[in-house]
Amino acid sequence: MRLTRKNISHYLINKGFIDPLDIISGNYIVTQSQSRNAIFKVQQESSGLFVKQLINQDVQNSYLMQKDATSHYLIHQSKLYYNTATHIPKYYGYDPNHQILVTEFFSNTKNIHEIVYQEKKMSLSHAKAMATILSTFHFDIQEEIPKNTSLQFFNQLLPWILNIGNITSQDNTGKKNVVIEKIYEHKKLVKKIEKVAEKWQRTSLIHGDIKWMNFIVLNENDEEKVKLIDWEIADIGDPLWDVAGVFQSYLSAWVLSYKNETSHAHVQLQENAFLSIETIKPVLKYFWDSYILAAKIPQDKVREQLVKTLEYAAVRMIQTAFENNFSTPDLQPNSIRILQFCDHLLERPEQILETWGIIKKK
Repeated sequence: MRLTRKNISHYLINKGFIDPLDIISGNYIVTQSQSRNAIFKVQQESSGLFVKQLINQDVQNSYLMQKDATSHYLIHQSKLYYNTATHIPKYYGYDPNHQILVTEFFSNTKNIHEIVYQEKKMSLSHAKAMATILSTFHFDIQEEIPKNTSLQFFNQLLPWILNIGNITSQDNTGKKNVVIEKIYEHKKLVKKIEKVAEKWQRTSLIHGDIKWMNFIVLNENDEEKVKLIDWEIADIGDPLWDVAGVFQSYLSAWVLSYKNETSHAHVQLQENAFLSIETIKPVLKYFWDSYILAAKIPQDKVREQLVKTLEYAAVRMIQTAFENNFSTPDLQPNSIRILQFCDHLLERPEQILETWGIIKKK
């Protein structure tokens, strides 16, 4: 069954997700969009539904959909994640036969990425909200996995970029990725990434795709709330990979705020002047301080964990350079800029954090 705007109401009524009276009264609006999945947003007077159906039902896409569904089910059904449940969309159901996931839909929202660029500033309250949300599911669950079938579903894979030494620069069609080739030209950079990969731990549920765009901001009863969406890449892994996703969002915004002409033309666009490293550093520090407090990281582990987070952030930025350069055969100036910056970060992360004032000098 392929959902359409014409038949989706019948499907939702049969599943008990909506009341037929809502349709009769006109309290029902459906909009449709499509990317890798078919997306339907159902708006009602006091609630909404986000309906996602897989279009290409190959093994990989099916697994991503199932991870999204499993994550929502786990967080809302398990007492382990009681504190996380209020920070993500409600889970209504998953139809494995037709690969349809139904969760809560929030109307009239913006994600943090949109807000940053529209308001030309970075909010400390949003930084704290992101830190708080991550801390609610970043705890050791190794003893729980044998007892929980939902946790057992995750395959505990190392992020592909951390496996750089075993990645080919060609895809299945023979097309080369110039970012990977550029990395391979610098064997020291490959070694740095492999060294970071050795620190990987599989201790917690992680979101896996943390970035500003996946934090949405809404108003509930005149109070601003932040929600974390899109759990397709969730897994059991290292919680600092998620924390590094927030670091990456801030640092990538700065690196990419420069003119995309040549990698040596370090001229920041005037409209991006608010994204200077000087304005980002205190927000990063506030986010980190908020996270270690909420996650209850022991004081004697803070320095080590922060260095590891910055290293992960550098590797995640390299992954972003790969993704940004995926559709073009030529290495883009911004991709070169990211590689140069990340090589610098991985060379001396602790000293850089001291220079930025995020940790004290020894």
